[in-house]
Amino acid sequence: MTLTYILLDNCTFMGNLPIALALCLIPFLLGWLAAAAYYRVGALKARIAELTAENGGLHTKIGDQALEITDLRVKITQLESDLESKNEQIRKLKNDLIICENDLSKLKDKSGPAKSAAKTGAKAAGAAAAASIMFAGKKVKADDLKIVEGIGPKIADLLIKAGIKTWQALSETKPAKIKEILDAAGPSFQMHDPGSWPKQAGMAAKGQWDALKKLQDELDGGK
Repeated sequence: MTLTYILLDNCTFMGNLPIALALCLIPFLLGWLAAAAYYRVGALKARIAELTAENGGLHTKIGDQALEITDLRVKITQLESDLESKNEQIRKLKNDLIICENDLSKLKDKSGPAKSAAKTGAKAAGAAAAASIMFAGKKVKADDLKIVEGIGPKIADLLIKAGIKTWQALSETKPAKIKEILDAAGPSFQMHDPGSWPKQAGMAAKGQWDALKKLQDELDGGK
């Protein structure tokens, strides 16, 4: 009888084991799910807080941008007003300029003949003055190469034929080149030393007459 009871009891325990295990696992699973949900809710709350803070920062930036836009609109309005004022001033100045040009044209018409005559006389006087100068008590024509100490009529003609026709051209010619021209002209020209000729011509071209006179007083036959 006792053995039969024990066997029956064992059979009952073995039959209830899956139920017991299920009853133990269900609370565990529910607890794990609750913990996971709590963690998830906490993460979402933290994210919501971050987004709220970012949203506040964006609202602040939007407010600042709105203020800047307002300031820019005010400045644009002021600049447009200034531009209109400047344009009006320009229009007035243009009108004044037209009036002045008309008055000037009338004055030119009245004074044209007298002014033309005066200009003609001034040009003639200037041309005459430029055509000759007084140097060392003598009247010398402009670009007369004979003003250079050491250059006579024959050498002047020789240089002119070589393309050296002005004081400026002579001042820019090296003495060695001038010497080649002289040597090629024959023995009667080979004795001359053109070492100072470009310097003298440069002084004449610049109108440095006192310096040229002083230099020539120190030279002997252009040397």
